[in-house]
Amino acid sequence: MITKKIFSAVLILMLNTVAYTQDVVTQESQQTVEVTTETSSQAVTIPDSIEQVDLFARDTYRVDTIICPFKGDIDYKPGEIECGLLQVPENREDPGSRFIELHFIKMNSRWDKEHEESGGDYAEDEDDHGIPAGKRDDPVIYLTGGPGAKATYYVGRFKDHTLLDHRDLYILEQRGIGFSGDFCQFYGRRNPADEEVETFEQNLTLPHGDTTDCANNARAAGVDLSGYNTIENARDLKALRRALGFEQWNVWGISYGTILGQAYIKEDPEGILAIVLDANMPLEIRDTEEYWRVVHWYERDLQKLQEICQRQADCAKRYPDIPGRLREAILSVVDNPIEVEVKDTELFPSGKARFFQDIVAFLPFIFLYEQASYPGLPGMIYAWADAVERRDPAFFKALASAAGGGGFGDGSQGMHNAIFCIDGDSEAQARAGKKDLEEYPVLGAAIGSHESYDRSVALCDELGMLQRPAEDYAAVQTDLPALIVEGDMDPITPPANAKAILPGFENATYVEFPFAGHGPTRSVECAGHMLNKFYDSPTTEPDLSCVEEMEEPEMWAPMYVTTIAPKLAGMMIEDKKSLLIPGAWFGLSTLISLIAFLNLTFAPIGRLIDGKRAADASGARFFAWLAATLSVVALCIFGAAFAATAEASEMLLIFGLPPWAGFGAWSGLIAGIFGLVTLVKTQRAHMNKRLPFGTMLGLSLTGIAVVALSAFLFIWGLGPF
Repeated sequence: MITKKIFSAVLILMLNTVAYTQDVVTQESQQTVEVTTETSSQAVTIPDSIEQVDLFARDTYRVDTIICPFKGDIDYKPGEIECGLLQVPENREDPGSRFIELHFIKMNSRWDKEHEESGGDYAEDEDDHGIPAGKRDDPVIYLTGGPGAKATYYVGRFKDHTLLDHRDLYILEQRGIGFSGDFCQFYGRRNPADEEVETFEQNLTLPHGDTTDCANNARAAGVDLSGYNTIENARDLKALRRALGFEQWNVWGISYGTILGQAYIKEDPEGILAIVLDANMPLEIRDTEEYWRVVHWYERDLQKLQEICQRQADCAKRYPDIPGRLREAILSVVDNPIEVEVKDTELFPSGKARFFQDIVAFLPFIFLYEQASYPGLPGMIYAWADAVERRDPAFFKALASAAGGGGFGDGSQGMHNAIFCIDGDSEAQARAGKKDLEEYPVLGAAIGSHESYDRSVALCDELGMLQRPAEDYAAVQTDLPALIVEGDMDPITPPANAKAILPGFENATYVEFPFAGHGPTRSVECAGHMLNKFYDSPTTEPDLSCVEEMEEPEMWAPMYVTTIAPKLAGMMIEDKKSLLIPGAWFGLSTLISLIAFLNLTFAPIGRLIDGKRAADASGARFFAWLAATLSVVALCIFGAAFAATAEASEMLLIFGLPPWAGFGAWSGLIAGIFGLVTLVKTQRAHMNKRLPFGTMLGLSLTGIAVVALSAFLFIWGLGPF
């Protein structure tokens, strides 16, 4: 079960996802609403008459403002973020369909507030990036990924995005996700005892049971699963634009949002000013299995990572075969899963968590999404392989704890499954998986089997989530101004996929960020300025200077490997009281060392002013100062190293730190040696009756604290060897 939970989260990242009756309100007669709180070859048969009717005839365009459901979980000030609900039919192709409500978010531009605080002049100001001053009237609608990714994630991520310097940003939480009616909130959490399996083959069948439970329970609750597809999602975007009163707006989609964006172009071309699609997948996704070659693209990125490493001498020497090292780790668990005992019997009724080759193979895959992680990735893969081969219980208890707490991602898997079936993704993915099995037997076999792929496809039909007609997903042909953006090292939607859709975009510019992962327009700092400039003047040649700022990552070689994070995480989850002793140990020794450093550094100045002389301590005072100073230096280095690692990726902390963290380790060790010298010299000076009692006590406490801190660092994995 543990690998299923983590691997489901990986997939979400990869494809990184009361009825009302109202009078019919046509677009012409609607009142503008302002938010002031602001497989299978079998297909569904669609009646011919649907093409002649207004599919939006039953849309009420009803919008209610609400208190944001994530208030208190995300830090924001009143007026920065507003939320609302849009009422839509669940299935516009069914005249008797019930109504559902979709949650949407408005992130207000920072311009008004920042302009007011700075006292600037709209007519004369220009920002540091050459963008004319002022807030724009043409907002941006962001199309989320997954499919199934919850909008809350994007709110936290985009709060500081520079797009908001000039434009409002809307985010629609797609139907079936989060606060837009997640119909399988307990996905994967039902009957946990039934999901504890002993073999990898059994593990591969677990998602099928969850899919079945989800679909059957949703249908019993009145959910029309056929309404959860990309075409209806595109119609929801058109309904939201109309309900908010915008004649046109700009579009920005990433990952699954690019599929939705292509469908939206066909549904509402007159409502779009300009569009940016980043981390692309073609709309006609079932046309070929090449779009879904997950293992193929993964292997490609591992090789590209190795090429970067080979260009840097230290990395090449320390990490000579990144793909091969990972394969060795995978093979070590084939038919021999890792098993650790855990105390969380709610999540693991047997008290045991098992790890199969899927998590071993694809944990590094997660880190390829964000280019900020790349410097630590070679060292992480080697450290991960070492931990797997020695079956390190600290690592795997930490992973088990993270899976139980949702630490690897959050999404609405029911909606994800419906779209995969109805859009035809499952069938294309099955063909791709089988091809990967042939070309990459180790990595391919770690993600699926011929039987598991066939079962996934068959399940779609059995559960009534049948494919829509292929013509609904025909390639886009448009003259809308567009940016088609890719990260060179995107592990799931590589440049080849973006280039496949380019012929359908007559007025598009292809933009490829070197050394970038999945969705660079959301992660590269200057990308927001690039988007604002493009939306300001979409028909002129775009300013792509942001792309030129990308540089080859400087690899951490060798990574400073430490296990302190997983050890502490495991203790925190299983028994918080067990942290009291190490916490007191570290806290007291750190506090005394810091006080000693301040006192021994500045006390001589006070004595100089007062004209006093210090008692002769036979050198103990000097060594105490050295010991305390080196302790503080060690703590500062480690603090900076932990901060730098967390900024790159919090998950990297369970593997190690930048190489320069080693200076902190050596500083801590030498401090401990000087602490011992301090104790010896203090004792000798005291025996010769040269020291006042207070001085003797202070120097002794300093020596003891520094030695204790040095021992803590060494025992808890922060030593130099």
